[in-house]
Amino acid sequence: MKNSFIKTGIAAVLVMCATACGKNYLDRKPSDLITEKEVFSNIENAEGFVNTIYQSLPGMFKPGSAWGLSSATDETNQSIDNSASYPDAGNFNTGSMSPANFPMQSWWADFYGKIRACNKFLAQYELVPQDPNYPQRRNRLKGEVLLLRAYYYFELLRAYGGVPLLLDEKNPFDDPSGIYFKRNSIDEVTNSILADLKAAGELLPVTYGDRPSNWGRGSKMIAMALEGRLRLFYASPLYNPANDDSRWQSAAVACKAALDTAIVNGYTLYDNYSDIFTQYFNREVIWSRPAPGAFGDGGIDREMNPRSANGYGSITPLQELVNDYEMKATGLPITDPASGYSAQRPYDGRDPRFYATILYPGASWKGKVLDPNGADAPRSGQIVTNYWPRKYLLPSVDLFSGSGASDRKWVLIRTAELYLNYAEAQNEATGPGAEIYNALNAVRARSGMPAISGGDKASLRAKIRHERRIELALEDHRFWDVRRWKIAEQVDNKEVHGVTVSGTGNVTYTYPVVEKRVFDPKKNYWLPIPQSEIDKVSSQNPAFTQNP
Repeated sequence: MKNSFIKTGIAAVLVMCATACGKNYLDRKPSDLITEKEVFSNIENAEGFVNTIYQSLPGMFKPGSAWGLSSATDETNQSIDNSASYPDAGNFNTGSMSPANFPMQSWWADFYGKIRACNKFLAQYELVPQDPNYPQRRNRLKGEVLLLRAYYYFELLRAYGGVPLLLDEKNPFDDPSGIYFKRNSIDEVTNSILADLKAAGELLPVTYGDRPSNWGRGSKMIAMALEGRLRLFYASPLYNPANDDSRWQSAAVACKAALDTAIVNGYTLYDNYSDIFTQYFNREVIWSRPAPGAFGDGGIDREMNPRSANGYGSITPLQELVNDYEMKATGLPITDPASGYSAQRPYDGRDPRFYATILYPGASWKGKVLDPNGADAPRSGQIVTNYWPRKYLLPSVDLFSGSGASDRKWVLIRTAELYLNYAEAQNEATGPGAEIYNALNAVRARSGMPAISGGDKASLRAKIRHERRIELALEDHRFWDVRRWKIAEQVDNKEVHGVTVSGTGNVTYTYPVVEKRVFDPKKNYWLPIPQSEIDKVSSQNPAFTQNP
C-alpha cells in the first residue's frame, strides 16, 4: 500500500495565498500580513495550513545530532557521546539529565506549537468552504487535524505523563491569568486523545485507495492503529499501577479492530522483512515520514555504514541485542543447550531478521568482508561494539561516489506492530489462547521462524516481549516499551557489551564492556519538563509541577 509524508511547508501556504488572493493580495503594502480569514476561506490555503502541522512528526534521528532512541536503551551504542556539548543518548545512559539539559527538550515546544495550530484550524473551521469537486475534502481536513492533535498529545503523554490539555485557542490579552495551566492527569489526557481519535475516524476515509495523491495523510486506519497503541500504553504497568484488567480488555478490542481493518484493506505482512525499510512504497507500512537522505552529515547511510563503506559508524548495535536473536532451526535462545548455537561460529544459523538488521564481523557488505581490526576499525575517539546496523541501509548506495541512493521511509506504524499489540493486550486480558499464538506466529512465520506454542500467561508475556524486541528493533519502540513495562531499571541499568575478534582461522571472540548504563527508577521513567516552562508557569500556578 503506497504512502508518503506530506512535505508542504509554511512557504506553500504563502504561495497558495498569493495565487488565490490575486490582485488584492499583490496590491498590498509589503508590511501587511495575510489575514486568518484569507487563509481559511480558501480551501487550498486551508489545506496548505494543515500540511504544515505534519512537520513535527518524529523522525529517525533525534534533535541535536544523528542519534537515535535505540542508543538510549539496550539496542545500540552511540559511538561518540556528545552529551557534554548538547543532549543526546549519553544523557540517558549516564543519568546526567536535568530539566535544563536533556534530550528531546525541543519536543515540548514543537508538539505544543503543532497543537496550537490544530486549535487554530478548528477555531476557524467554519470559514473553510466546500470543494465542489471533492465533497469530502473539508471534513477530511478537520479529521486530519483531530488525528494530528491526538498524535502530538500521545507523544507528550508517553514522554511526560500528564500534561496540560489545551483544546482551544488561548489569547493572553483576553485572559492574562488563564494561560498558567495545570498539568492534567494521565486519565484526562488519555480520554481527550481517545475523543479526538473517535471524532477523526468519523471524518476520515479508511484509506486513500481512490485518491493516491493523498497517501500519507491521516486516515481512519491510522486513527484506529493509534487508538490500539494508546490503549496498550494506558493498560501497561507505568500507566496502570493498579493493574485494572478492564484497560487490557479495552486495549485488546481496539488492537484487534485495528489489525482486522488493516488486513482487510491490504496492509498485510510483506514477504521480505528487509524491504519494508528500504522501499519507499510498501504494503505493510500504514504511516511513515521520509527517512534522512543518504549522504552528508546526518545522512542515514553516512552515519550508519561501516568505515570500509565510507560511513561514520555512529550507531553500533549492542551484544545484548545480538544475543537475543534465536536460532532459526530450533526457535530456541542461544542460551539453551538444545538450540544448536556454536560459540565458535556465533553468527551462523540465527533468526533471519538478525541478518536484515545487523552487520557483524566477517559479514560480506558491498563486496567487502567487514573487519573491525582493519578497514572497519573505529575512528579516533569512538567507542564501538564492532557491529553496525543493516536495517534501513541500501547496498546500492556508494558513499565514495555519492551515488545509488533512493528515498526511504521512517516507519511510524506498520502491520507487524498491530499483530504484536493485539497479542500482548489479549494475553494480559485473557491469558493464552489460539488467537494470540496465531498473531504472534504470523509475524514469526514471515521470517521463517518456528511457531511458538504452550505456556502460561507469564511465559507467553515473555515471548511476546521478546518478539517485539526482535521484530521492531531500531524502530524506537524498545525505548518506550521498557518504560511502560517498568523494566528499564533492569535492562537499562547495567553494563552493555560489544565484541572483539582476534586471530585468523580459529577466531576468538571476546565481549568487552563498552559502557555502564545508569537508570534511576525514582526519576528516569518520565522526561523532565523543560525548566523554562516550569519557570514561566509554576510561580503563577503551583499545580504545574515538575516530574520527579
